[in-house]
Amino acid sequence: MNLGQTSISTETLFSQDGQNFLLDKYNFIFQPWTEKHDFDTYGGKQILRLDNEALFAELFVLRLLEKQGYKGVWVDTYRNKFWQRLPHFSFPVVPDKKLLDVYDTIYKIKGGRKSGCFDILSYKDDHFVFVELKKKKEDKIRQTQIQWLKAATNMGLEQSTFIIAEWSL
Repeated sequence: MNLGQTSISTETLFSQDGQNFLLDKYNFIFQPWTEKHDFDTYGGKQILRLDNEALFAELFVLRLLEKQGYKGVWVDTYRNKFWQRLPHFSFPVVPDKKLLDVYDTIYKIKGGRKSGCFDILSYKDDHFVFVELKKKKEDKIRQTQIQWLKAATNMGLEQSTFIIAEWSL
């Protein structure tokens, strides 16, 4: 899959019970949005530019997936909403049934509150891609995300379905 990244590496994640997950890690360099704005930045999230559109990093990668024919959403686990555009310019969306069924099944298997979901849920035909974004040198994978990943693979989803997108400016 080509998402315009600068490089691809792998990262190994370890669950608390010792299971390991080997995920592709895409490394991106994004361009910041430099124009003045008055919209909510969700507590200081970086505003980025893609094709003259202001986006958060999650929506930037979602746009790259959409350009390849994927349908998807940004999962805002903090506010328990799904987005396809910046919140300031849109309303939350309801994912289509295919995504919502997978999302709900993973949480049922996880057996816990709705935390840990990867930032982007997307699919094209019968191929799912889930992406977790991390700002380089500032963010790291949390144990709740590894628990969510473990539940998803227990559901039968392949590890190759899951991607880490590390980004910087």
